Amino acid sequence: MNYRAVRDYLLSKIKFGYRFSKELQRIADLYSISESQLLELKNQEFVKQYQNAFTNSKFYNKLYQEHGLNLNSIQSTDDAKLIPIITKEDIRHRVDELLTCNKLFVYTAYTSGTTGSPLKLYRDYQSVCKEYSYGYYFQMSHGYQLGDKVISIKGDLDQREISRYDRSLNTLHLSSYNLNEKNIKKYYRLIKDFSPKVVKAYPSSLQILSVELYKAGLDLQIPLAFTSSEVLHDFQRSIIEKVLQTKIFDWYGNSEQTISLGQVKKDLYQDIPLYAHIEAKEKCIITTGFINKSFPLIRYKIDDVIKLKCGSSCIHCCTSRILGRDNQYIELKNGQQIGLLDHAFNFSNVKNILGAQIVQNAAGEIDLNIIPDYNFTEGNKSELIKNLTQLLGADCKIHYKEIGEDQIIRTASGKYNLMVSKLDSQQKNQVIREIMQET
Repeated sequence: MNYRAVRDYLLSKIKFGYRFSKELQRIADLYSISESQLLELKNQEFVKQYQNAFTNSKFYNKLYQEHGLNLNSIQSTDDAKLIPIITKEDIRHRVDELLTCNKLFVYTAYTSGTTGSPLKLYRDYQSVCKEYSYGYYFQMSHGYQLGDKVISIKGDLDQREISRYDRSLNTLHLSSYNLNEKNIKKYYRLIKDFSPKVVKAYPSSLQILSVELYKAGLDLQIPLAFTSSEVLHDFQRSIIEKVLQTKIFDWYGNSEQTISLGQVKKDLYQDIPLYAHIEAKEKCIITTGFINKSFPLIRYKIDDVIKLKCGSSCIHCCTSRILGRDNQYIELKNGQQIGLLDHAFNFSNVKNILGAQIVQNAAGEIDLNIIPDYNFTEGNKSELIKNLTQLLGADCKIHYKEIGEDQIIRTASGKYNLMVSKLDSQQKNQVIREIMQET
């Protein structure tokens, strides 16, 4: 058994170990209780997380005492407004102080880096187990069973690999960075021969796969599709469901483990019971996670926006629209589209970046604009360029520039995306219109 097989096997045991079945049953029970019972449990979890942070976290103990709070100041979610809101920048250089336990009992993770500046996080075994239990309960409720054949296109492989099989989870990983006209028949044959029941992918990856299959006159039949990590647009849903002959179920969450919304109907998302407490504001979301006791994030601001449906409450947060995390593509000289470049910022040696933006004005070239931290080094710069080169290929020219916050290109709502394309991709848009007209 090679190293990867051993690693995959051990990871599967961590994710789906002895607590997994117990967690699935707990989640199933939550869906069967009354709203009043769920509200009471939610209040209890909110208070426990607050008291856990107040008692065991250096960061929160100091913050809350500065705001005149004590251990018993919070009695329910109704008191949430008394707690100060925290942001990514508030905690970026103080993450160790948020911990409520010894660092020996947690492991390091990072946010996706969709603004070019990933945040270091900590997770414990229990939070990992709960995270996967919630995700798999959602997928199982829509027809997936653990062990079913799965295709995964989530940026796990770079340009050096096209596919890799994980026997422990019966999953065929495909590289999103090699999806192009030249390779599409190879992808088609890999998927066709594997005959998956499920595809799990980012919406942008499935869109590129579907468009290339359509251009080549190929189609597939994959009964279930689970998308996550980016906004799923209606036009993407139509294209993907037509070409792959599939049914999409979308999931919205974050690396910080403070929010999860699952699609229950085409135009309806609902928060996952007892995962978190959500406060929807006009221009952001304020979240409090329940599943990670070792690294609590309480009233943590997320810059995405959700539009609540009429009648939504703090018990069941229902939304039909999620705004944010739009993923654009970089176009190479051969016409290939590459997304998911936030992965280049997630490697352990890419540090000391306050923000970044990749701007494309010509095919096969990018402007890499970096807002450096005070201790940003040449080594950090070299590592980032190396990572981008692995994803984009050596033929893509990278023009590096250090900029200030005021030079970032922002949307009309004041947000900024990691990737900004100024190309007029008429051919690509024409293909999308053709598929849309046939749906």
